[in-house]
Amino acid sequence: MHQQYPPAQHIYYGSQYSGCLKFLLYVVSFAIPLVGLILGLVYMSRPDPESKRLGQTCLIISIVSFVLICCLTVISLLSGAVPLAILPFREGGY
Repeated sequence: MHQQYPPAQHIYYGSQYSGCLKFLLYVVSFAIPLVGLILGLVYMSRPDPESKRLGQTCLIISIVSFVLICCLTVISLLSGAVPLAILPFREGGY
């Protein structure tokens, strides 16, 4: 009879990603939250723990960035910043 062995476990030593790459992914996740969401999901689906942590961090940064953008948009709309921005384009002057 054949003995079945469990699937081989991959062992990862050291850092798989450079600090520069991580920083770049974090900046992209903050600047473009949709891309950060996609990056986070892609890296979280990888089997190694470092990729999972990188994906979680990208996901958290993109969610925080999205919430911050929404809050700042609401604040700017409520404060009247948008009407001031379009004031020079009104017909009839000021």
